[in-house]
Amino acid sequence: MLVVALAAGLCAAWAAQRYLQQQVSTIEAQARVAMVERIVANQDLPAGTVLRPELLAFRNFPVDYVASDSVPMERLHDVVGMTLAAPLLAGDAVLSAHLEASRMISLSQQLSTGRRAITLPVDALNSQSGLLQPGDLIDLYVSFDYQRRRLTAPLLQGVMVLATGSSTDAQNLDHTAEQDYSTITLDAAPEDAIKLVAARESGVITAVLRSPQDTGSTQVAARGDLAGLLGVAKQSASASGKARVIYGNQAVRNLPALVAPRSETAQHKGLFQLPYVPPLSSQWMHTAQAQASVSSTAGLEENEVPGPVFPHAAED
Repeated sequence: MLVVALAAGLCAAWAAQRYLQQQVSTIEAQARVAMVERIVANQDLPAGTVLRPELLAFRNFPVDYVASDSVPMERLHDVVGMTLAAPLLAGDAVLSAHLEASRMISLSQQLSTGRRAITLPVDALNSQSGLLQPGDLIDLYVSFDYQRRRLTAPLLQGVMVLATGSSTDAQNLDHTAEQDYSTITLDAAPEDAIKLVAARESGVITAVLRSPQDTGSTQVAARGDLAGLLGVAKQSASASGKARVIYGNQAVRNLPALVAPRSETAQHKGLFQLPYVPPLSSQWMHTAQAQASVSSTAGLEENEVPGPVFPHAAED
């Protein structure tokens, strides 16, 4: 009887172990469900947000529970540039119902904090015969009369063109024909806008196109008329060219004056250096956009939002 009882106990233990192993295998098989990768919000996004790569991330969902209209990672290029029709919380899946075509963004929404948009007529800027485009950088020079002499000096440097006429997008312009517009809108700080208004009232403004890779500023200004700058102006007789000497017992006679020779630079060039280095007006904006564009892919993969780096402008 003891042997029979022991055998029965072993059989029961073996059967229980087999049953438990089968249950574990069944549970593990049920847990191993297929997963799919879907696009989600990287942070809380309000309605009306224009989706950019740094605002999105990827997340795995069980294939049996994922929404049918969720957006897979292969359609990322279809999502970027769309506008959210409803708010999303961080981690929420982006659905097709959340997306709508990007609406026209007002110019004021494109301005950064502390910046101003100032519109000037084209004739006041001599704007490259209609060749300027939104996103270009220009230098502004002003010519004015000061103490009966003509001065030409840099007014603003590295100013970004926000719009030409009513167009704010350079990609939609017809590059095969000369653009026809009568105004140009520039990005400027409040103090720069004041300078532009004053320069329009008292001088002549000329725009000079600059390369977006050029981060330098110039201090060179000009004094005098064109003939003096070119070195072709005739030297006028100076009243102090001769010294008059009067003797008590002789008639008045003139002696040649001892005049130091003038340098060639002073004779032929009316250029001089400004006492300060003019700071770049808007190039920090262009640099920040370029850095954000380069780092957007890395930020998307790491679920991090890259912050733009603003270079310090040169102090006056």
